[in-house]
Amino acid sequence: MMNRSRRGAARVSITWIIVVVIAFFAALSMVFVFDGEVTDAETRAAAAEAKEAEATAQLDVELSVIRDISEVFGYYDKQQASARTVAATAQEGLASFKDAFGVTEASVADFQAAAGPAVGLYNARAREINDLKQQVAKLTGEIEVNREAQSSLVSEKDSRLSSLQSQLNDANQAAQARQSELESEVARVRSTLSDTESQLTRSRAETDDALRVAREREAEFVTRLINRTKVLEWQKEPERADGQILQTSEQLGLAWINIGKTNRLYAGMRFAIKDGTPGVERIKAYCEVLKVEDSMSEVVISDIRDEFDPPTAGDIIYNPIYDPVGIRNAVLVGRFTGTYNHKDLRALLDGIRINVQDKLDKTTDYLVVGAEIYVDEDGEPLEDPMQPSELAAYKEAEAMGVRIVPIKLITDYFRKTEG
Repeated sequence: MMNRSRRGAARVSITWIIVVVIAFFAALSMVFVFDGEVTDAETRAAAAEAKEAEATAQLDVELSVIRDISEVFGYYDKQQASARTVAATAQEGLASFKDAFGVTEASVADFQAAAGPAVGLYNARAREINDLKQQVAKLTGEIEVNREAQSSLVSEKDSRLSSLQSQLNDANQAAQARQSELESEVARVRSTLSDTESQLTRSRAETDDALRVAREREAEFVTRLINRTKVLEWQKEPERADGQILQTSEQLGLAWINIGKTNRLYAGMRFAIKDGTPGVERIKAYCEVLKVEDSMSEVVISDIRDEFDPPTAGDIIYNPIYDPVGIRNAVLVGRFTGTYNHKDLRALLDGIRINVQDKLDKTTDYLVVGAEIYVDEDGEPLEDPMQPSELAAYKEAEAMGVRIVPIKLITDYFRKTEG
């Protein structure tokens, strides 16, 4: 209602302004027409000016009201100094307003009339929107619940998949490890088979060679046997016992044997210790003479083959060169230097009652072989060193069946002692 009153007042003010303007021009016309009536005209002019001033003041008031209304109502050109609503633009705005809110009544011709239905429609739309918001909130809650349930299911699924994947990885690793073990085992078996085949081939070749050598040695042995029929009986059993262990001391590593000075024994001689069981030829250890008494000697034990089967009382001792009772003959061939030179070796052999001969004969028991020879019988240097096995005496000794004794065998069983 207040908006309608203001619009009516604005229309009255505008009409009044127009009237005032017309009156002003009429007064001016009268001034020109009735020029003679100057005084009266001046008076009327003064009155007109007063009215004009009043009308101008009234106009300013009306314009101010119009500006306030236009600023509230809108639809005016904001670039101009005066704020005055443009009617055509306002009508278009009203039509758009009605269309927006669905106001179709023809009786609604201004914004005041359109505001009531619009407010009702707005409130109805607001209620619909509120209902929709509540439905959206409900659906959002349901969606959130479903999302949480889905997330829980996904998490459970991922956990289960992770567990299954871990089990699968473990199974794959175990399978790969087993496959690697089997491949390694197959490779090892193949390698063993190849080695076995190679060893079998070598064994067959060695067997063939051994058979050939055995046949050759058999023929040679027959010859030796014929030539050795008259040698001493002890040589027919070259590994017979030279003595026996009387007692041992495992803590001290010592033992006592049943031969001594009366058997031409001296410190430094070494013996192999064999099992005393008849028919057993196993070497259990070695011993070296430390102290010699008349009928027994003290020895130190070394090179024990089996710590769980050490030498014990009753075991026998053996030296392939030493003979406690007999007298034997030997011939020396080759070069002798180092621990035993030619002179020392003769003294050693003489000490154990082995007579050194100048040449082989039917009484020779041993051919003691030294190192290679660098000079001939006349003392002249040889172009190439000669091995003792190339000497005529060596070959003759083999033909006669004389026992070949390398110098190393003597150095192993007879230690050189001072004094």
